Amino acid sequence: MSTLFKKTLTAATLALIAGTASAASVDLLFVNNSGELELDTSYTDTAGRQLESFGYATGALQFENRAGASFYAFCVELAQDYASNRRGFQTYSEGSFSAGENKLLQGLFATSFSNSLNASQQAAFQTAVWEITHETAGNPLNVAAGQGAFFVQGLGGATVAEQNAFVASVNGYLQAAASYNGPDLYTITKLSNADYQDLLTVSAVPEPGSLAMIMAGLGVIGFTARRRRQA
Repeated sequence: MSTLFKKTLTAATLALIAGTASAASVDLLFVNNSGELELDTSYTDTAGRQLESFGYATGALQFENRAGASFYAFCVELAQDYASNRRGFQTYSEGSFSAGENKLLQGLFATSFSNSLNASQQAAFQTAVWEITHETAGNPLNVAAGQGAFFVQGLGGATVAEQNAFVASVNGYLQAAASYNGPDLYTITKLSNADYQDLLTVSAVPEPGSLAMIMAGLGVIGFTARRRRQA
C-alpha cells in the first residue's frame, strides 16, 4: 500500500468516525478528482432501462467533512454526478448495503485494495465496485461488453488489447472477491444523497484493544468516478 493511502487509512477516518458515529447523516465537501482513465459503461437503472454513460474520468475522488478530515470514497451510483466544490457541503444519509453486496465488497477490499494504487488499477477497482452494486442478483460477475446489467463498453484511447486487459483485471478482482471466505476486515458504509452520487466509504475494523486509536482517526478510503455525460 502506498504511503499516501496508508496515511489516509490510518489517520483520517477516525476523525470522521468520531464526529459521526452517533449521527444518521454526514456533511461532505468535494475536494478533488484525480481520475486519469475515461470509461464508457452501460447499466440498468432502477426503472429497468438500459442506459449508457461515456467518458467517466475514473480515479480517486477526495472529500472532507466539517471537522476537516480528508478521505476518499467510491461511487456506487452511475445515474448521478458528484456535487462540485462550488456547491459547498452536501448532506449524506448513512446506510448499509444488502447482505450479498456487503459480502462481495468485503471480499473485494480484503483481496484487492492494496493492489489498486496506479491509475489503471484504481479504475479497475472502481469498476468492480460498480459491478457489485449494479449487477442483477444471480447474474455472473462479468464486466465484458454485453454481459449482464452492467458492463464496460470502452476505455478512452485504448487499443482492443488494452481494453481486454482492463476487463480481465476487473473480472480478476471480482473473482477474488467472490472466492473470499475470511473475516470482515472493514466497516462498509453507504452514503446516500437524493441529488448527487451515492458513495461507499470504508474504515478498517479495529483489532482488539485498538479502539482508542480509532477514536483518533482511521480514515475513509476509496475511489470514484466523475460522470461527464450520460446518454
